[in-house]
Amino acid sequence: MLVVNAMRNKQCKFLQKTFIISLAIADMFTICMFAINHLRILRNELMVWTLGPFMCVFIPTGQVLGTTASSVALLAIALDRYQNVVYALSKRWNPSPRICISMAVGVYVLCSALAYPMATIFDYQPIKIYFVDKKTVEDAFMCVATKEKLTIYYCCIAALIFMPILTIFVWFYYNIATLVWKHRKPLHMRFKKKHQREDESTTTTKCSNTNSVPTVTMAHTLQKKKNLQVERKLRTFRIVVVLMITFVICRFPYWYYYVMRTICKLAGNFVWSIHYTFISLTMLNCALNPLLYTFLNQTINAFKTVNDFMCKICCCCFSNADFEDFEKENPFARENYQPEFQRVGKPNNDQFNKRCDKNNRTEKY
Repeated sequence: MLVVNAMRNKQCKFLQKTFIISLAIADMFTICMFAINHLRILRNELMVWTLGPFMCVFIPTGQVLGTTASSVALLAIALDRYQNVVYALSKRWNPSPRICISMAVGVYVLCSALAYPMATIFDYQPIKIYFVDKKTVEDAFMCVATKEKLTIYYCCIAALIFMPILTIFVWFYYNIATLVWKHRKPLHMRFKKKHQREDESTTTTKCSNTNSVPTVTMAHTLQKKKNLQVERKLRTFRIVVVLMITFVICRFPYWYYYVMRTICKLAGNFVWSIHYTFISLTMLNCALNPLLYTFLNQTINAFKTVNDFMCKICCCCFSNADFEDFEKENPFARENYQPEFQRVGKPNNDQFNKRCDKNNRTEKY
């Protein structure tokens, strides 16, 4: 479903479609690797390896491969959006499908090469377990790694791969967010007084020459268009901020914890709590990526419906309908506060045109 939706989206370019599909594959692979490993730990009473020698090598390698490929795919999507937003007028960023597919394949080849040392670090070794109460001995297996090699590997991956990816990712979206925030208002709203005078002069001349709709309705429609443009840009700014915060919060603690665990000696029950918390954050990020990158409009609509429903139930927030008049620079709608015997209906366009025609005829005579 995700692949079909990504290919049908005509607004996304082929590079973004390619890396969205690559991101989905990497996220599913990452979730499978983490789920298999940690469900095994929760199932067994003893810290023994029960999945065989192949999985002892494949699961640690797959975890590094999945998280690295997912991070690089997110970086490629951020690069595509940066090129389309910042250099929208000066450069045309649209690589061909052959280049996009070759880039995606190259990303997986590179990530596989980076994850290959994990296959040489971990080893499948037999052990014997002595039960003092039962006075029995059982054969078991452990999947172990050399701590020195593992420390060097995690430090190199974190310093040379993950931290540059994190820095460049935040830098791309920071520039996009600053550009959107800087241009959140149209140009005619920046020079408001000047353009208000021009709008008043043009609307009065149009009304006198063409006998069109009154100036109040024209100003109302113009204000609506301005508000829609500002709301869209503010929504884009919020989305960019959410993407940055989600990536930093969900990815950084995982790598930081694994580096610190190999460097320092950590023991106690709180270590396992921290371990499963950071693993859960990584898996949560994999689950949120389709909602943030593929089904973004559906996610926003669902969030709005849930927010409106919760506001109605809890009575914690109020709708913006009561404050629309203040935002439109019309704080008091007179028609709403006049008594019924003083209210006068608005004239139709035909009646307005007839009055203007009569005035023009009287001026001729």
